[in-house]
Amino acid sequence: MKKYIICSFCGLMVLTGAYIFSYQKLSGISEEIPQETGQIEVAVREDTVKSTAKLIVETYNATDQSLTRKESAMPAMYLGLTRAGVLQKLSSYMDNLSISDLEDGLVSFDLMYFSPDCLMLRKTYEPSEDFHKYYIKLNKGCITVYYSDRKTVYEYTDIDFNTLPSDVAADVVSGVEIRDEKALYDFLETYSS
Repeated sequence: MKKYIICSFCGLMVLTGAYIFSYQKLSGISEEIPQETGQIEVAVREDTVKSTAKLIVETYNATDQSLTRKESAMPAMYLGLTRAGVLQKLSSYMDNLSISDLEDGLVSFDLMYFSPDCLMLRKTYEPSEDFHKYYIKLNKGCITVYYSDRKTVYEYTDIDFNTLPSDVAADVVSGVEIRDEKALYDFLETYSS
């Protein structure tokens, strides 16, 4: 009976040792092999404007609800741009409007259709009846005339601030909007010496 117990005990020890050895061996293999996370990188190709694409610019007048359409070759500024790039260009254009666009009453510049072969844009104008083309403000003790964007200088004058009547001087300090050239020259002639 002693032999039986000793043999059983030895057999159990051999099986336990084999189990521990195989566990450690398998554990080491799993550490060496990097685990796949299941993420797959997919290359997404966004559509870009081709050089052979055509540009369609619609001009919409919101006052009389008229629409005109002009088709032309694609200008270089849009070539190779994605949809997001075109939208960014249009936003930048609206942030830095030209004087003529301000005068004409441009209120929006939108992307209507985008494909690599065709780009359709729409300029929406809403001409204002009370548009003020010029802006007068005090600059270094003299009156300076700006365009309506209040950044672009139209004319520097030699009209001294101290020679203006007090009510006009107060208006000039805060800024005066002038409707057109006739009103501007009337104002300047009145207060020039």
